Amino acid sequence: MRQGSFAQTRPVATPSSGRRRSIWITLAALLAAGWSTNHFAALLPVLAEVAHISKPGLDAAFGLYAIGLLPGLLLGGGLSDRRGRRPVVLTGLVLCATGNVVMLLWPTLAGVLTGRLVVGVGVGLVASAGTAWAADQDSAKGAMRAGVVLTTGFAAGPLASGLIAQFTPGRIGLVVAFTVPVLLTGLSALLCLVPDRASHVATATRPHQDRDGSPAPFVEDRRIGTALAAALPMALWVFSCVTVAMLVLTERIGGQYGGPLLPAVAAVLGLGTGILVQLGTRRLAGWRPLGVVGAALAATGFVISGVPGGQMSIATFVLCSVTFGAAYGLCLGQGLRDVDRLAPRSTRGLVIGIFYVVTYTGFALPFVLNTYEDSIGASAPMFVLAALAATSALARLVQVRRGDHRHFE
Repeated sequence: MRQGSFAQTRPVATPSSGRRRSIWITLAALLAAGWSTNHFAALLPVLAEVAHISKPGLDAAFGLYAIGLLPGLLLGGGLSDRRGRRPVVLTGLVLCATGNVVMLLWPTLAGVLTGRLVVGVGVGLVASAGTAWAADQDSAKGAMRAGVVLTTGFAAGPLASGLIAQFTPGRIGLVVAFTVPVLLTGLSALLCLVPDRASHVATATRPHQDRDGSPAPFVEDRRIGTALAAALPMALWVFSCVTVAMLVLTERIGGQYGGPLLPAVAAVLGLGTGILVQLGTRRLAGWRPLGVVGAALAATGFVISGVPGGQMSIATFVLCSVTFGAAYGLCLGQGLRDVDRLAPRSTRGLVIGIFYVVTYTGFALPFVLNTYEDSIGASAPMFVLAALAATSALARLVQVRRGDHRHFE
């Protein structure tokens, strides 16, 4: 009865300009956040040369970002469920800009570690609250759209910073590369401050959606545990794949290849493939074994990476990057779909935050692999990761074969 009275007292509207503007603001925030964090990967050689920061220090800075993500993802998702998506996204964008400003003005190991930590908190807020906001705006494809746009930012950032560093070498190139994401996140933050004049108009078909994209209480047969059981085996291989391609495999290519462009190429190959896979499988989004294929591709990529050992040809590098990119796209898309279908609407932001926490543990993997490569070798860890990814694929296959159509259709 209450839902019916709501529909009678609120005017029914077609998608308004205010709602479209809200969607574009959300996507702009996700793009800027992805750019502002991952562009750092292409600047590692430049920071080593210009700022004289050691390779272990830079690897630690890259992985430290994941530590900042943990509170950002968990607090941001849950807080946006209660307080609304927009203010949490705005706060995250401000922190992303602040972290890059710190690294711009303080290009030392201490400054880079501090800046990356701040950026991690900011991206965590934007990724969790922004993805939930996109899902609120479009329950059919909002979460998948958010994943594609965030991935685009992850790919565009290293490419742009790599090109800047390549053609504007030295400290000037470093300044320009850090300034670009500061401007992008600042502009996106300003867009979040634009009032939504049409927010008072609600649609009868979306009675559970609040004015700023925050979902009102919505009760149905959904469970947090069920959503996480489906999504987390996928989350393990999202960033584990692409960071290995960008930061580990690029170190195993000898000869004339090197510099800031090689991580950028790895980002474009891997993340670009991930974008294409996510877009190409939209019509197959309901096909239950997609997650099995994604984890199996991750296992395949690790096997191919482990065979040549510490030295890799450019052809093998390209093959691995593309394979890892396809695994990334399938695992991210399937995991977000699992969360969107199975998590309670009132805790969607929290569950998305937990999902992203597990995905971002992959950012610590390059540091571990590069640190212990001399003692345990280059091949053995890759084969262990391949076995773990194959186990995830098998676990997903078991879930699918159980035939629980309520959870995996």
